[in-house]
Amino acid sequence: MADKPTVTLDELQGWIGREHGLAGVDAVSRNDIRRKLEVYCFDCPVHYDDAVARDHGYRGLIAPVAMTALWAMPAYWSPGEPTIFAPGLREKAGGLRADLPTIYSKAVNTATEWEFFEPLYDGDALEGNWRLVEVNPRETRLGIGAFLTVETTIAKTSGELVAKNRNVLYRYDDKPSDTPKEKRGGRPDATPADPPIPVEETSATIDWNRQLRFGDVSVGDAIPPCSMWLSYQRIVMSVAADRMFAGIHHNREQARASGFADIIFNTRGYDLFFEMTLRRWMGLDGRLAKLGPFRMTGSSYPDDVITCRARVTEKMPENRVKVELVVVNNRGEAARGEAEVVLPV
Repeated sequence: MADKPTVTLDELQGWIGREHGLAGVDAVSRNDIRRKLEVYCFDCPVHYDDAVARDHGYRGLIAPVAMTALWAMPAYWSPGEPTIFAPGLREKAGGLRADLPTIYSKAVNTATEWEFFEPLYDGDALEGNWRLVEVNPRETRLGIGAFLTVETTIAKTSGELVAKNRNVLYRYDDKPSDTPKEKRGGRPDATPADPPIPVEETSATIDWNRQLRFGDVSVGDAIPPCSMWLSYQRIVMSVAADRMFAGIHHNREQARASGFADIIFNTRGYDLFFEMTLRRWMGLDGRLAKLGPFRMTGSSYPDDVITCRARVTEKMPENRVKVELVVVNNRGEAARGEAEVVLPV
């Protein structure tokens, strides 16, 4: 069901710069970590094994940084509130912000950027604040709408800064029915120039005892690619583990009504896929310090094989290495961005 606008564009401009608090309803838990990583069959031991994590300088097992937003989310419903499920009520999509006013009837996430500071442990509780920083009206192939840029700061309730996020959401209304509307990320018979790698070629067991160091890296180095086959179940399991229930990720009718060919892989899925690719390369003593900016340039559907390719673009002070990342699927490019990792000397 489409959202009903609650403010005008001029009224939404008045929200720019206002600061709003947020508080996660659930603490970090190893159960949440396991449920997410089993979808990706990702076996990195610092996310499963306390002893291994301690051997690498942590207090215990840590969460993947790409999961940070999960524990900063509010509840969908709380005791004493009216039901959120009834005919005619808008479905809940989830996210860090529950009270950004609705300006257009539909929405899709277009770009995101994260910076990470402090590891997350079992039992950590999160809070923070967010603010709208830009409203950019624009007509696109999807419709008439506006790009909304929101900045969020997340910290532990004990005070340590955990992450900062800058996210761009496109809110829009469909173009009039007599205006031709291009299908977003359809399934044309096209072969990308650099197609995805069959999954069996990148599913070999990783040697987690091997450690990459700053001196081992040169600008231009290719990072071993990582591939993953997407099924309908896998996409749904991934968004369920994130508590992100927008219909375009699990409901074919809603996805097609929004201009997609099928349900689509979500932004947080790409976040973790990027992190998995980089962790397999940088080893257990490496650290993902920044992810993004990255944006979705296509759509990934059930039965696609997605492959993340990456290469080193810069060596920086403080043992930082910048890489560029590209995800391709059966039709071509699906996502593009960059990241910064910190490697031991």
